[in-house]
Amino acid sequence: MSDDRRLGMDRRITRRDFLDGVAIGLGSAIALPGLLGGTQDGEYYPPALTGLRGAHVGAYEAFHGLRDGKLWAGMPAPVSSGERYDVVIVGAGISGLAAAHYYRKAAPAARILILDNHDDFGGHAKRNEFAHEGRTFLGYGGTFAVESPLPYSAVAKGLLRELGIDVGRYAEYHDAGLYRGLGLRAGYFFDRETFGTDKLVIGGPGSDAFAAAAPISDAARRDLKRLTTEGFDPYPGLSEAEKRARLARVSYAEYLTAVLGLDPGVLPLFQAVPHTLFGAGIDVVPAQDAFGLGLP
Repeated sequence: MSDDRRLGMDRRITRRDFLDGVAIGLGSAIALPGLLGGTQDGEYYPPALTGLRGAHVGAYEAFHGLRDGKLWAGMPAPVSSGERYDVVIVGAGISGLAAAHYYRKAAPAARILILDNHDDFGGHAKRNEFAHEGRTFLGYGGTFAVESPLPYSAVAKGLLRELGIDVGRYAEYHDAGLYRGLGLRAGYFFDRETFGTDKLVIGGPGSDAFAAAAPISDAARRDLKRLTTEGFDPYPGLSEAEKRARLARVSYAEYLTAVLGLDPGVLPLFQAVPHTLFGAGIDVVPAQDAFGLGLP
């Protein structure tokens, strides 16, 4: 009992407290079975070629069974293993492993069981590659943004130090000026499936030259210029906190069309921007988060 209290087992934890203490990374590993596997020369890929473990087929079967109401019907009756544990942790990602690590430090003799729906550990601390309809998609895990731990709690920062991760060295390995040094400039590639033609347009949405060259409708071209040059106050009369609350509850796509009244032809230009970080497009990512990615 004394150990339980020392470990905080007698205290309630709110959802907010839990999320504040965990670095959350979103993956795109829920949608379709076809996204969660693939073969290369008859072997599972990507590990066969890269050594990086992607999400495997079995990782989503239980979730789909639960969704379809079939999980419990095919589940065998529980059988006692005869084993006893002091704590059982569900999830072998960095949060679950850290929980086990700190529990073991506080109670060295404790028996700890960690359960996960994958056949390896690490959670989002890796890159996933998904094959779907003949195309390969990359899905970054939570470590994609580990170079910015400023909002982390003291405990999370301490864990990074214990693991020997020096985030200050990020700049030594990431050359932000690489493409500019090669004489390359930013641009947008418009694909045939979405825009009716394959076309590369140099520059960004804020310039007249870009808008003129983009394969979009005149209405979308007009509203793209409005979006990037005019100042909008979507919720006049509301305080800053009230505006933030509204923007957190509306997708960026809905913000552009329903709130600002822009032509829907503007949406495909920005749809995929949040993919690498959120694993989803502007149709579901809140406007407030989209602004954090630099969207206008």
